[in-house]
Amino acid sequence: MSEKRRDSKGRILKDNEYQRKDGKYEYKYFWGNERKSVYSWTLVPTDKTPEGKRKDTCLRDKIKAIERDLQDGIDHSKANMTLNQLFDLYIDSKVNIREHTKSNYRLLWRTAVQDSKLGNMKISQIKQIHVRKFYADQAKKGAATSTIKTYHNIICPTFEMAVNSDIIRKNPAREAIKGINGTQKKKEALTVEEQKRFLNFVKESDVYNIYYPMLSLELLTGLRVGELVGLTWKDIDSINNVIHIQHQLQYLKLDGKFKFYVSPLKTEAGKRDIPITPEIRKCLTDIKNVMMFTGRRSEVKVDGYTGFLFVTKNGTVYAVSAINFILNNIVEKYNKIEEKKASKEKRSPEYLPHISSHILRHTACTRMAEQGIDVKVLQYIMGHSDIGVTMNVYNHVDKTRVENEMQKIIKIG
Repeated sequence: MSEKRRDSKGRILKDNEYQRKDGKYEYKYFWGNERKSVYSWTLVPTDKTPEGKRKDTCLRDKIKAIERDLQDGIDHSKANMTLNQLFDLYIDSKVNIREHTKSNYRLLWRTAVQDSKLGNMKISQIKQIHVRKFYADQAKKGAATSTIKTYHNIICPTFEMAVNSDIIRKNPAREAIKGINGTQKKKEALTVEEQKRFLNFVKESDVYNIYYPMLSLELLTGLRVGELVGLTWKDIDSINNVIHIQHQLQYLKLDGKFKFYVSPLKTEAGKRDIPITPEIRKCLTDIKNVMMFTGRRSEVKVDGYTGFLFVTKNGTVYAVSAINFILNNIVEKYNKIEEKKASKEKRSPEYLPHISSHILRHTACTRMAEQGIDVKVLQYIMGHSDIGVTMNVYNHVDKTRVENEMQKIIKIG
């Protein structure tokens, strides 16, 4: 009978357990045909780590984890890939999403994750604390809560694929976002007075008046900017007196180059018919007049779609960023003129706030809420899939509407 192997403390070592001359413990095992080893300076949890050595999980706890992985088929040989490499596998495996959506995911990944410590860590080493630190770092850099959630919505399923593929046991990102909030970017609608000043300036401007019908249409319908610039005359249904909202125009990098393309709306709630009111009809007439007087021709074709309502002087369609650029220029010009005018009249200037296409949509929604439109109807018009988004607008309208509603209660009494 052979003598049992012992460590330097006289303890019997189990099969495949060894202690090296430097005192470090080793456990040897096979994964398939591949021989592997794990190491630790301690054998059992009660051992003290030798002075000057890095504290680590004891060998026998590591062995237990290995045995569980072997039993469950967890393949740690693949866990040596980085999170960046795992993401590439994840995004390439997605066959149920559109190519431009994949392009968006890749852009978001390159923006924040790719060059980060998290992106370059081996997935076998990533713990929840590492993912939480990444989210926290993004918050410190000023990222909005919605942006951090977007990163989480890419990172979490990437790890989940590794769990489902038996590469790692747990998803370290699953609960990592809890309690982490970024900056809250409050969406401020224009006041009625600001809206009037804005529209009047655009209408009277020799430079910007060509945009008046388009911006008026946005404030009457509350369309998303991609829906607005993607409108074609075929979407204008004069027989049923509605505007069909069924697609959006986008400008993204695909196959290494930027291009315009028409894509379906993200949700079923986005598909809707907007009634053509007399005000909207006038806008549509004004749009035709602008095209005629400026000599602009809507001959561009994007993914088979032609006859766009809005085209540039070069005959191309508008990118979303171009609309925001135009709005920024309008506000900047207005405020410069207002500042000079106020100085001449010896009063404080009444500046316009920052205005984006999204603020115009939010303003349109707010005006409709102030008019008392039924919340379910407003949800439909705005294309909100979540009624909570619509309710948030109702919760932030001015006190005049609240007082008017209270008067109804008083009349009932």
